Amino acid sequence: MGKGDSSGVVVKPATAVPPKGKIRRFPWRLWLWALLMTGAAGAGGYFTWHFREQANEAVDARATATKLAADAEASVGTCKKELDTASKAAATCTTERGALEKASKTLGEQLKTNKDQLTELAKVLEQNKAQLASAAQFKTQFAKMVDSGAIEVTNRHGNIVLSLPAQVLFPSGVAELSDDGKIKVHEIGFTLKDKGPKDDKGNYTARYLVVGHSDNQPLRSSSYKDNWELSTARALTVTRELVAAGMNPKNLLPSGAGEHDPLGSNSSVKDMSRNRRIEIVLMPAISELPDPKEKK
Repeated sequence: MGKGDSSGVVVKPATAVPPKGKIRRFPWRLWLWALLMTGAAGAGGYFTWHFREQANEAVDARATATKLAADAEASVGTCKKELDTASKAAATCTTERGALEKASKTLGEQLKTNKDQLTELAKVLEQNKAQLASAAQFKTQFAKMVDSGAIEVTNRHGNIVLSLPAQVLFPSGVAELSDDGKIKVHEIGFTLKDKGPKDDKGNYTARYLVVGHSDNQPLRSSSYKDNWELSTARALTVTRELVAAGMNPKNLLPSGAGEHDPLGSNSSVKDMSRNRRIEIVLMPAISELPDPKEKK
């Protein structure tokens, strides 16, 4: 703005005139610096945007990875549960298999036992058939004596037995046969001596047990100590008479049972009469006896 003088006239300042011959240069440095700053700002903005995108992608990737890890962990938990269930099922199957194997083994043993029992029963049945046949044969051979009541053919303790009442053979309290008793014993001996299987030499091998029995009444006037001694003496007398009738003494075995193997209770006269007897027992052959090895 111009300054006023004392007269009120505004006087403009004189304009400075550059000196002649000096030219002003273009400001390259300033422009270069401006360009650099502009480029740096653009690069900074670009990298800021680029890294922000990468950061966002990283965040998204992390979220995805976290979700996948959670899903994987849940899947692992499910697999563990399924594995536990499968393990329990396998253990149950193993237990059931063991039980089935044990039951199968037990059933097999039972079947084998039943088979063995059936085999034994078949043998016993055959033996019983053979004994019944022998008993029928004995009854036929001694038909007259059976019909007259002199003897009785029975099956006792699994053996064929010829039973003779003691009162038919012996007077009371003695071991000597009566005359009628000798005739009956001789008749039995004549019948038995040529019966039964033979060995290689043609000898009969059927063996007989001659057993004396008594009632339980004490002896009163007798030379024998007790019924046991009397029954043994009577069995020995019958055995000797059978030998005299032609039987092989090797096939005869006398013994006495006294009152210890009764047929009745000794509570009546009839029972005591039945208990006083001589029994001739057909003993089984060795081949008919069960093999001890088969019992194992």
